[in-house]
Amino acid sequence: MEHDDAAEYMDIVDERDEVIGRDTRARIHARHDIHRGVHVFVVNAAGELLLQRRARTTRDYPRHWDASAGGQVAAGESYEQAAVRELEEELGCPPGPLRLIAKYDSFSVRQREKRALFAHACDGPFSPSPHVEAVRFATPEEVVRLLAAEPFTEGFRRSFALWLPVRDAAG
Repeated sequence: MEHDDAAEYMDIVDERDEVIGRDTRARIHARHDIHRGVHVFVVNAAGELLLQRRARTTRDYPRHWDASAGGQVAAGESYEQAAVRELEEELGCPPGPLRLIAKYDSFSVRQREKRALFAHACDGPFSPSPHVEAVRFATPEEVVRLLAAEPFTEGFRRSFALWLPVRDAAG
């Protein structure tokens, strides 16, 4: 989700994911410091994955398909707390249990992020934020086909590759 970078503080972490400092989102990204982020895959009762299309006005990856919800972990916040917050902010998603799928390094030219990927079982209803252009459920097989035809974020591609082999057990 897009935020006021000047006011948003995040923890800086080391390679072991231990907090070593704190600064604004803008400065952390400018220095390429390691920080924390989350992706949440919302899965319905039919086993379909909720995809989010980012709005054309988003700074990074406009109009790209992405994880159901995701974002940065705020300073002092846990991965789980950030996941719950992002589900509410981006989707207006009803709360419920989260299942940790994986933690991995999402390092790119844009950012260096320690990311936690969660699954959340939910059929809706959803009230997407203005930063979300569209949402749609798709079977895992449909997502594989869409990956070849539609623009997706790099982060989604990494998270999907981790979720796909465990999807039945993970929800």
